Amino acid sequence: MPSIAVELVSAGDPRPVQIVLSGVPSGAGYKVVGATSDGRTWPVPGGEGTSTGDQVVLVDNRAALNTPVTYSALVSGLTYMVQLPEPIHHVDGHVLQSLDGRAVVAFKWDDDGMPRELSMASVAFPVPGRRRPPGRFVPGGDGGGSMTIKTAPAQTRALTEMLLTGRPLVLRTDGQVRDLDPVEIILPQRVSNALFEGDVEGDGVWSWRTWSIEYLLVDDPEPGTALAAFTWADFDTAMTGRTWADFDALFAGSTWDDFDTYDWGQLA
Repeated sequence: MPSIAVELVSAGDPRPVQIVLSGVPSGAGYKVVGATSDGRTWPVPGGEGTSTGDQVVLVDNRAALNTPVTYSALVSGLTYMVQLPEPIHHVDGHVLQSLDGRAVVAFKWDDDGMPRELSMASVAFPVPGRRRPPGRFVPGGDGGGSMTIKTAPAQTRALTEMLLTGRPLVLRTDGQVRDLDPVEIILPQRVSNALFEGDVEGDGVWSWRTWSIEYLLVDDPEPGTALAAFTWADFDTAMTGRTWADFDALFAGSTWDDFDTYDWGQLA
């Protein structure tokens, strides 16, 4: 019988969620999504596929922050649900990050009303002699919007590097920022920044920057790519100073499934 289990792992800040889907028969399809208590959802990277009969290990690094989160797996028409034991804590309650979650930037909101502009694709064609033009009517899109934020010097450098990749970014919040969904993927279009003429933290440092970021709302460009919480570099770091005998003792009586879901951050 299928089952779903979740836990927070020590692979960054905010901490990612490791999801283990077990017991799905070979050939059966599955779809895993996350949700807040008010019903707003987001897809888990790599969370839709066809089972090979083995356990499925997924990592969600784009869940809502500082609020209860539930995960559900749809398997052969039946839904299996589990709640994350604790919210994903982050001191600011909102971050911008890369799709893989390796780069994360904390910031402070600057209220600009968060304007939004829908994408309207319908077109009307004026025709001489006709009082009303014929048209080509096409469904519109979510479009995009703009945000104004402030960053400290170190975060300014990190945000600059993320923006210059040209890749979409994940905007994660606690769901309490106006009417913004707690998880959005945005593609920056026009970006500018300037020194903020003020002392943000009361520490006498006047080198924060104010950013104006105009963006489009986009889908995940690689929705089928499952993410990993840890890399082989993390394994090497965790095993520094340890021998293969230590490794054998650590995993005595364990399976490769246990190895695949081990939190290597606790050994670092």
